[in-house]
Amino acid sequence: MISLAVAAIAMFSTANAQETVNEVVVPTKKNSVATNSFGSNWFLGVNGGVNLYNGVVTNGESPFDHLSPALNVYVGKWHTPGFGWRVAYQGLNIKPYENVDHTMFMNFHFDAMFNLSNLICGYNEARIWNFIPYVGVGWGAREAMNHEDFDGLTGTITANYGIINTFRVSKHWAINLELAGTFLRNGFSGVVGSEGQDMMWSANLGVAYKFNKVDWEHSVDVPVLSAMHAAALAELMSQLNDAQGENNKLKNSYKALKNDYDKLNAAYNELKSKPAVDVKESIFFAFGSSKIASKKEQLNIEAYAKAAAEAGAKLRVIGYTDTIGSEEYNKGLAEARAKAVAKVIEAAGVEVEVVAVGESSEHATKYLNRRAIIEVVK
Repeated sequence: MISLAVAAIAMFSTANAQETVNEVVVPTKKNSVATNSFGSNWFLGVNGGVNLYNGVVTNGESPFDHLSPALNVYVGKWHTPGFGWRVAYQGLNIKPYENVDHTMFMNFHFDAMFNLSNLICGYNEARIWNFIPYVGVGWGAREAMNHEDFDGLTGTITANYGIINTFRVSKHWAINLELAGTFLRNGFSGVVGSEGQDMMWSANLGVAYKFNKVDWEHSVDVPVLSAMHAAALAELMSQLNDAQGENNKLKNSYKALKNDYDKLNAAYNELKSKPAVDVKESIFFAFGSSKIASKKEQLNIEAYAKAAAEAGAKLRVIGYTDTIGSEEYNKGLAEARAKAVAKVIEAAGVEVEVVAVGESSEHATKYLNRRAIIEVVK
């Protein structure tokens, strides 16, 4: 009984503890995330826009007279919400400040990117706008042309920088507005006598697609979580102490109930040792008759005899009559009545003693005196 009570209390406490733990929100750090696998947080994109090449202005042209269409294609990965890289193709063509048409141009570069929105304000997957400066190095080449003749490509190492503004459309898609600058070697445009580094600026608008796992899980704030666990443990210890107190009460209640049980068991054993038919049964007869009056009386005698047989008791049948008639007649009638009852009892296998009293005036109503009494012989 005690074991069942303790088990029930333990189960109740455990259930409460589990429910409490399940409802707790795990604390995380605002500016710290868990590292994702290498296959996560990849992206690719394509932008279109214009290039503006700033070589040496000739013949008094405006720089904007030399705008040319631009195409950017890139693929990259974010290693953290604040730092990533990409490999990009930038080009299509340029129009240097010389008397030529647009010239084929390409620039392959590797860029390191810094998401200042996440670095300063903390990672937020649902943020609409992210501000991402980058710097990089690459190799650029243009078509080397001499009037109408194609003379192959001429190349240079490039230094690249810029700002990417991303505008979130969905979990995987974003619109990008990119403003970029590129340092090229002096004279890359082909204009003789230029001074300083050649420069090119670009403005592009396009889309980017993020694939595989694209979000980040915030790192668990271990000190806060430890404090929460300590508080939860203290609560569980309090519940355990309460349960132990209830267990002690149950133990005391069990002892009291066991004492009561022992007393009842002793009383039961005492009663069990006594015959189960320790009462008297009266069988009534008609006037002047020793015949059992009814089937009901017959059944009563049989039931009494059965109980006596189960208890192993010996019975006695005492016969009576009323006071009408002679004493000798009444004595014989009383004996006949007792023997009629005894015959039924003996048929049940019970030892029986027959006693004939004869006349009885115990009851004022004569009918009640015409009877045989069955009792246990003690």
